[in-house]
Amino acid sequence: MPSHISHALLAEDVLQRVDTPDVTWNSRVRAILIAGAQGPDFFLHNHRRTPRGFRYGALLHRKGNAPLLRSLAVSAVTTDCKDDLTAYALGYITHVWFDRIAHPYINWSAGWRGTPDDHPDRPAMHAFLERLIDVQLLRLLKDQSVAEYSFARRLPRQASDFFRMRGYLVAALQAALVSAADDGQLPRRLLNALHDSLAFYKFTEAPDERYFSVARLRERRGEVSSRWLAVVHPAEEAITVDAINLGHRPWSHPCDPGRTSTADMGELFEEARARSLSTFETWLRAVQEPSEGNLQAILEDVGEENLNDGIATDPPCRRTFCEPLPLIDLYRDIKIRFDR
Repeated sequence: MPSHISHALLAEDVLQRVDTPDVTWNSRVRAILIAGAQGPDFFLHNHRRTPRGFRYGALLHRKGNAPLLRSLAVSAVTTDCKDDLTAYALGYITHVWFDRIAHPYINWSAGWRGTPDDHPDRPAMHAFLERLIDVQLLRLLKDQSVAEYSFARRLPRQASDFFRMRGYLVAALQAALVSAADDGQLPRRLLNALHDSLAFYKFTEAPDERYFSVARLRERRGEVSSRWLAVVHPAEEAITVDAINLGHRPWSHPCDPGRTSTADMGELFEEARARSLSTFETWLRAVQEPSEGNLQAILEDVGEENLNDGIATDPPCRRTFCEPLPLIDLYRDIKIRFDR
C-alpha cells in the first residue's frame, strides 16, 4: 500500500475530475471519500480495540475487492445515504488501483523479510519507504509539507460519521469474503478498526522533535520496537534517497523480472488516476442503471488482481527479485540524529 497521504492525494485528484451532479460534496462526505481511499488499510491499524478486524485487512489485499464494490453499488441504488456510499466507493476504487500499480515498485525498492538481507529492521522498510513517498509525492504534487497538508483534518471527525452506512459496509465485506459471512462480531470489528485508525493517524501525523527524541530513547531502553520510525513521516530535509524515483532508476516486478520499468511515482499516480476514473464510471453507471449487466461490469472492470503485487493469483505470487534503496542506512541515520 502506498501510505495514507498518497492515497488521499489520489482520491482528491480524481474527485476533481468526475461528474457526480447528484452528490452533495460537503465536508463530511469529502471526509468519507478520504476514509474510503484508505481501503482495507483501516483494518491493519486495528491493534488496540477488540474484537479486532486485522485479518480482514490482510484478506482484502489478496481478494474480494470486486464483489465488495459491487455490493456498495447495489446498496447505493436504494439507500438514503447514497452520497456517503458513492464517496466511499470512489475512494476505495482509487485505493485498489494505486495499490496494484505502485506496490511492485515499492516492494522492489524496499525488499521484505529476509530479502535481500536478514537485518532486523528489513520488514519495516516497506512502511518506511511508503512514508518517504508520502513526503516527496506531496511536495511534488502540492508543494506542501506533511504538516501543511494536515491529513488528519481531512478524515471524519469521529467513527460515528460512519454509523449511517455501517450496515452497508458490513454487507459489502460479507459479499467480498466467505469468512466474513458468519462473523457475528463484524459490525464491532469494523467500528473498532475505524476508531483505532482515526487515533493512529492523529497520533503519528507530523510529530515534533520531542516525539522522535522520546521514541528513540525508549527504543534504546528496550521499551518499544526498533521499527517505530516506520509509521511516522520523518523531516523532509532528513530524506536523502529518491523515494519517488524522479531519477528514473530501472526497476522490475518482484515476481517477474521481465516486467521492467523506469516510471516514477508521479507517472504511477497518473496511471492509477486513469484506471480509477474508468472504474468509477463503470460503478456509477451501475448505480444509475442497476441492470445485472451493469453490475457484472463492475466485477469485470475491477478484476481479481490482488493489492499486494497486482497479479491475479491466490495466494500471492512468490516475490523473488528486488534492488532496495539504501533505506536501512537512512533509517539508522534519522534515528541517531536524536541520540543524546
